[in-house]
Amino acid sequence: MTVTQKMYRYSLLIFLLSFIFSLSYGQATLLGKITDKSGEPLIGAAIVFEELNKGVVTDVSGTYNINVEPGSYTVKISFVGYKSHVEMIRLSEKSQTLNLSLEEDANILSDVVVMGKSETTETMERPFTVSAIDVKPLKIQNLDINQILNTTTGVRIREEGGLGSNFNFSLNGFNGSQVKFFIDGIPMDYFGSSLSLNNIPSNLISKIEVYKGVVPVHLGSDALGGAINITTNRAIKNYLNVSYAFGSFNTHRASLIGRFTDKSGFVVNANAFFNYSDNNYTVDAEVVNIQTGKVTEEEVERFHDAYQSQTVQLEGGVENKSYADDLFLGLILSSNEKEIQSGYNLTKVVGEAFTTDKALISTLKYQKKDLLVNGLSLTVNSTYKYGESMRVDTSSRQYNWRGEYAVKDLDVRSGEISWDKTEFRFNDNALMASANISYTIDERQSIALNNTYSRYRRVGEDPISYNAVPFSEPNILTKNITGLSYSLDLVEGKLRSVLFGKLLYMDALTRDGEGTADDDVLVAINNKQTQYGFGAATTYFLSDNLQVKASYEHTYRLPEVLEMFGNGLQILSNPNLEAEKSQNFNIGLLGKKRFNRNYILIEAGYLYRLPENLIRNAALGQTSTYENLQSARAHIFEGVIKYTYNDWLNLEVNGTYQNIVNNQKYTSAGGENYLYEDRLPNMPFLFGNAKAGVIFNNVGSETGKLSVNWSTLFVEAFYLKWPSQGSQESKYDIPRQISHDLSASYAMQDGKYNLSLSCTNIMDSKLFDNFMLQKPGRAFNVKLSYFIQ
Repeated sequence: MTVTQKMYRYSLLIFLLSFIFSLSYGQATLLGKITDKSGEPLIGAAIVFEELNKGVVTDVSGTYNINVEPGSYTVKISFVGYKSHVEMIRLSEKSQTLNLSLEEDANILSDVVVMGKSETTETMERPFTVSAIDVKPLKIQNLDINQILNTTTGVRIREEGGLGSNFNFSLNGFNGSQVKFFIDGIPMDYFGSSLSLNNIPSNLISKIEVYKGVVPVHLGSDALGGAINITTNRAIKNYLNVSYAFGSFNTHRASLIGRFTDKSGFVVNANAFFNYSDNNYTVDAEVVNIQTGKVTEEEVERFHDAYQSQTVQLEGGVENKSYADDLFLGLILSSNEKEIQSGYNLTKVVGEAFTTDKALISTLKYQKKDLLVNGLSLTVNSTYKYGESMRVDTSSRQYNWRGEYAVKDLDVRSGEISWDKTEFRFNDNALMASANISYTIDERQSIALNNTYSRYRRVGEDPISYNAVPFSEPNILTKNITGLSYSLDLVEGKLRSVLFGKLLYMDALTRDGEGTADDDVLVAINNKQTQYGFGAATTYFLSDNLQVKASYEHTYRLPEVLEMFGNGLQILSNPNLEAEKSQNFNIGLLGKKRFNRNYILIEAGYLYRLPENLIRNAALGQTSTYENLQSARAHIFEGVIKYTYNDWLNLEVNGTYQNIVNNQKYTSAGGENYLYEDRLPNMPFLFGNAKAGVIFNNVGSETGKLSVNWSTLFVEAFYLKWPSQGSQESKYDIPRQISHDLSASYAMQDGKYNLSLSCTNIMDSKLFDNFMLQKPGRAFNVKLSYFIQ
């Protein structure tokens, strides 16, 4: 048995011993959740036992838990701006649940300005550098999660085309898998490509947390540059939300989202959504005449870029039981099909190649606060995915942008994208299991221990391949990440700090082709790595409205499946990738002020990064591969100003400047590196957003609400290749991008009926993005939504 294996056995033993605690007898427990009538949690609501003069307040999710002696009591639940509720209860030694929805008190509300901190405010006041997005006011708009995130400070999402296209997510200069994505704390890596940020509807979620740099241990992540945690809407007991949207390029998006809770506490969550688009927008391209070979530049319509995806999710379980606050078993069935129109530039026209992905995913979610003893909490998440994928490139035709084609006379073995025709099919089996144990020592101290284990197995075949098929024998990627954190609040809660450490282990067995043509054989490659990380985050409240933040992290990120295995067609494998390493420094300032009906928030941050072995995607003609860049250096500045007047007018301006350069002075051969101090190519360095929104009440009826929103995106021009390569005149660059979006949404009967109209890229500007691929022009969309509870 190796030292690493022993360490992980000891790690698992620690988890098992953590379950053994002494039971506390003679105590009765009252627990539950306090919300408003719309189901949103009330943070800081008071639950008081009047005979004992003892009480608690609800946390950021609106839940509470209190232990008292068995007996009969008068319990009063109150929250500023809402009518108090008084109830007589009798408690035995068993747990009892009391969930309530408080009614607004109109007489009080007219005089109240501040009613407590919102969940998004609580998130932003943590020691971590984090932005919290409240999705509630955005749900009636026709948006996906990518579109919401793309207006956040430091975030830049570069899509290669329309709906369903590949995209590159950048957060403060970190790209792709350097940023991790979660849904309710579960990594999205194991959901497959048919369930991603650009096809999940916004009305499925309630909040998005954007962590920049240091990521909390409870997420169990090896993220290098940050993480996105998406929280689904679980506050409302019973509801049904049906929506349908249609728009330009024959785009259709439908969703059905529901939740049912019976008196016993049994809960069923059911979600289904469908996306389709022809993506037949126009682009400027060079058209080759099939007969003469003459090249002309024309505005043409994309003709082979359709996308379709569908997902059904069913989840059943219980809430607020003595043995579990949440216990759910779920099943997800998802699939998608994507036609391929071009490679990584518009010179190659593809007319028949396509990809398909299918996934069957089972999920387990368990959470219990005050497990056996007060202050001890356990969260367990697990997923198992079986996926089937196919990459088809079998055509002998050569297309032009008019959709005309000629049959190849030579190189009949080659496909449209691949050197050889392919009908590559592969199956994925992926297991992920994570457990997080946290213990509140006292009101100032807490500890948390997290362990996340994952195993990814891929097997493939290609019945028409001339060469050895990389996945004809299993390729396996196993990881284990253990994290430990300690949190401490001092100076009456004004100084909040977190210390943490991580142990990361990877064992990858891949098989790659070696040789050429018919002599190609498979060679097994084993890649094992063990790394250690540590860091700290702290924040100090200079006043109730002003706080400073600072954090440092020495961290690693292990290579992901896509980076090592590729996708079987456009992305080539690289089994020899090394783990990324980085030292991250963050400092920030957050100030907010409410006066009368005005509210202003100002946030500024500086981030310094020293990444090594940076994994980046590099284009290789019509394909690409991931490779290590030995050393880089990043200086990143970002800021945001938000202003709200009486919840009627909302204004926001944010901007990001990121200077990320090659920090490798010498080549591997020892010579001087002429790319030293070059800004990294194909990466924006200056971008920002401006947003304005107005809400009008009593429009058309007493319950009618009209919201009008305008947003502007700015991205400064940047180079597609290294700045030192080529002459100034011949160098490719991605030009400056400015686009404007306008939307209007109308809701009646407190959001029961909703209508949204939107126009993206209203000026019909020519926009280019990742690898200089042209994006859609002006597009119109209509969304209808019906909500009932």
